[in-house]
Amino acid sequence: MGAVVTAACLYRARTTPTVANRCITTAFGICTVGVAFAIPAVASWAEELTGVDNVAKLIAHICAILWCASLQLTMVDIAYDPEYLRTAIYQRATLAFIVLLVMIPLWLKANTPGVEFTTAFAANVPVRVYLLVYLGYVFVTCCELSFMCGKSATLNWPQRPWSSVGYGSSAAAAVAGIGYTASKGGYLLAYTAGSPWSLGLEERLSPLLSGIAIVFLFIGLTLPVFGLAFRKVRRRLSRA
Repeated sequence: MGAVVTAACLYRARTTPTVANRCITTAFGICTVGVAFAIPAVASWAEELTGVDNVAKLIAHICAILWCASLQLTMVDIAYDPEYLRTAIYQRATLAFIVLLVMIPLWLKANTPGVEFTTAFAANVPVRVYLLVYLGYVFVTCCELSFMCGKSATLNWPQRPWSSVGYGSSAAAAVAGIGYTASKGGYLLAYTAGSPWSLGLEERLSPLLSGIAIVFLFIGLTLPVFGLAFRKVRRRLSRA
């Protein structure tokens, strides 16, 4: 599914080469790779192939960082004035780069035999710090995306219903992403403070919120693409 949508977005990026269209295409491609490496069978294959424990988790997290950055750049191109665009792009790209520079050494330090990069290993300080850095970045980007997507949904209604609903769905995805980071990050912070809540509750809630975010985001990013195709078909039929 992700490959099909990425191909459709790639076609749109070639016919209308804007920053937003290129970033949407990049986001879908990265998301497809990241979701693939989150599948247990693929993760096991990657670890067997490389001989490195948790390499799939690192790849999935790197993809998540790049995915969030691509979505930010998409909305920056849509929401901000052209004179501010370059500065806004550099700011967000630099932040993503810094986060990756911090995460990778933390991963190398924490990646010892038997360790997993999950909240179940919150007692492991390097793992906890690594996850908090990752979740903190995702939280910040989701907050900005929820605001920009929500504002764009309001501005596009009712003149562009497809785009408006798409932005609204993307805003809902960002809110679910905020919930995901709050669930995991909140547990880690509570553990650090010495009063964590039920780990089982976090392990049930976080995957649910993550799945909701991915589904709503795919819907939100594809609706404008299919809306444009629908309008083109309708124009051709009206001329026939």
